[in-house]
Amino acid sequence: MEIKKIKTRKREITLMCVIAMVMILFLSGCSIGKALASTQIKTTGSVAEPVVIVENGSEIKLTATQNEGNYNFSVKNYDQTGKINQVNMKYHIEILSKKDDAITIKLLKNNQEIPMKDNITEEFLLQKQTRQKDEYKIQITYDKNKSTSIEDIMQDIQIKVHSEQTKA
Repeated sequence: MEIKKIKTRKREITLMCVIAMVMILFLSGCSIGKALASTQIKTTGSVAEPVVIVENGSEIKLTATQNEGNYNFSVKNYDQTGKINQVNMKYHIEILSKKDDAITIKLLKNNQEIPMKDNITEEFLLQKQTRQKDEYKIQITYDKNKSTSIEDIMQDIQIKVHSEQTKA
C-alpha cells in the first residue's frame, strides 16, 4: 500500500508540474506558434508617355568678320504624328559653353530676353493635352577686341533641355 501511495503521489506531483508549466506559458504572454501570410495584388494600368521634342536650327559659325549669329530652336509637347503629351512637363534650358569674355550669349523667347543663372534658365511648363510649341532664339556675339587670343576662338556651344514630369 505504501508503494501505491508513493506512485500516486509521484503522479500528482508530475501532473501539478505540467499544469504549472502550462499556466506559466499562458500567463507569461509568450506564444509558441508560427504564422505565414501571403498577399498577392494584381493591377493593370498604363504609363503615360512623355513627349518633349526639341527642334534644332542649322549650325552657325562666327568669326572676327561675321561676329554675330542667331540660332533658333523650339521645344514642343507633340511629335510629328500629332501625339500630344499626356502629362504636364516642366523643363529648363542649359547652355554649355566655355567661359570667355569675347563671347556673349542671350536667350530670347518671343523677343524677350530670358534671365539665366550660370547659363541655366528658370523652369517652363508644357501643358498636357494641349499643343504647345515654345520658340527660342540664341543671340551669340563675338567681340575679337575682348579676346586674349590672337586667333579666332574655336568653340562649340551646346544646348541641353532638361525635362521632368510634374506631380499630378
